[in-house]
Amino acid sequence: MRFLITFIAFVAGLAAAALAMTALVGAGMLRNGPVWLVALAAVCLVSLPPRALAGVGKKGEGSNFLASSLALLVWSASALVVFPLYFPGERQQSLSLGLAALEPFGQGYIDKDWAEPIQKWLPAVKGTRVSQKEATKTRAPKPPPVKKAPAQPSPLPAATAINSGDEVVLPAEGGRGSLNIPVTFESGRRSAEVRMIFDTGATLTTLNRATLRKIGVRVPPDAPKMMVHTAAGPKETQVVLVEKVWIGGFEVEGVTISVCDACATGDAVGLLGMNVSERFLVTVDGARDEVKLAPRSGANNRGSDVGPWVKLDAEATRWPDGRTEVILEAENTSKRWIERLTIAIQCDETRYADMRDIGPSQIGQVEVSVAPGTNCESFQVSIDSATW
Repeated sequence: MRFLITFIAFVAGLAAAALAMTALVGAGMLRNGPVWLVALAAVCLVSLPPRALAGVGKKGEGSNFLASSLALLVWSASALVVFPLYFPGERQQSLSLGLAALEPFGQGYIDKDWAEPIQKWLPAVKGTRVSQKEATKTRAPKPPPVKKAPAQPSPLPAATAINSGDEVVLPAEGGRGSLNIPVTFESGRRSAEVRMIFDTGATLTTLNRATLRKIGVRVPPDAPKMMVHTAAGPKETQVVLVEKVWIGGFEVEGVTISVCDACATGDAVGLLGMNVSERFLVTVDGARDEVKLAPRSGANNRGSDVGPWVKLDAEATRWPDGRTEVILEAENTSKRWIERLTIAIQCDETRYADMRDIGPSQIGQVEVSVAPGTNCESFQVSIDSATW
């Protein structure tokens, strides 16, 4: 009986400790802390205090193991319960982000959506501290509102400045009609070198599911969807984020990939789209079957990559004095921080609003005042530019 009690306490303690570490790692990642440092701090905060509580060395070996297991269970469960006191409103978000960070190591069996039932099961605790999201949010009075406008992403303008520094020359196959070049995709600890069709007509880079599996990228059921043009006509596909794309010795981080099995032909597993190639000045030498790439300076607009992961909402309020106030909200549904997001508000004239530092699963908000006399009876909002 004692062995059974010890075993149950040990398993329960490990489960509670794993959840507590996951929440702490997620909270650290929300604050853009280095992953290795966040993970080390979480391990220390969860594992060291129970050792002290158990009083190591004061009892027999069996009693000490039971005491350590109970101490780990009590400490970890308490940390989960009081988590909202120190990070108000962030427990589910931190659990979700922590579980998402474990996805590449879970072979597809770890799901960030587990955070929702865990949050419902844990006791609701409210503290007096104000969460970051609540602190930045403004409330507007509600006179007669103007219509809400759906978000319409705008095309990404090409960069113009050319870096005269390093360049890379890649071998190309397939002739001028269909150039195939070597590209390396990296996610976590996995990478795959493949051949891609160099396609200047594709906005997003595409990959087939087999290649995504090789680098450990899952396609969740709720992944954003977009329309792509394939040889068989328009097709709705899901999109995922890949950590890094390497072309020669050049790196592009945070690349949005359209999942498209139909876009893979022959040895090529997909299309290299403009969201990667526009980072470079491209020169095609058909006589030598080569593609020369030189990085562009000033090519910082990542709107094509960021856009699919942003949910825009806008509401305008017209006041009796003729001015209009537009409240914009942008939800970041990705796992990366959005460093800057510029939104265009199109009334009879176009105005712009900037948001900064929107973390994963966070909502940025800004209020824009439009001068009296501006006609905003009907308006649209769209992403003008963005950077990770």
